[in-house]
Amino acid sequence: MRVFIPRFLGAIACLVALTIVGTIGYVAIEGWPWREALYMTVITVTALGFQEVRALSEPGRDFTMVLLAGGITGVGIWFALITSFIVEFDLSHVRRKRWRARMLEQLDGHVVLCGAGRTGRQVMEELIARGQVFVVIESDS
Repeated sequence: MRVFIPRFLGAIACLVALTIVGTIGYVAIEGWPWREALYMTVITVTALGFQEVRALSEPGRDFTMVLLAGGITGVGIWFALITSFIVEFDLSHVRRKRWRARMLEQLDGHVVLCGAGRTGRQVMEELIARGQVFVVIESDS
């Protein structure tokens, strides 16, 4: 999950930057009011295909094509991130199972003693006398 947070924030930052640049671009190139420029930017970046807010000049059309390419790329990256997050999240438990299986395969000749009560202490003494390495699990410290 830690890997995805910076990626998602980066994608959001790119889309926000593209929206800001698009809005400023329409205001500068076409002389539109800010709200109309923002609306045109949003429908262009998201590739919704609504009708243009107003007729575009030749530089305005060129700007719209560049903005559209950036928007399609940004939205594509966003969906790719979501897809990779879902796949990674779904496969994380599989990786954990494989890791546990590998760890269990490597364990050999070990003794785990559960409980260090009266019987557990007797078993410990026998294990110590044999020179056996062991681990004790006890809830009462």
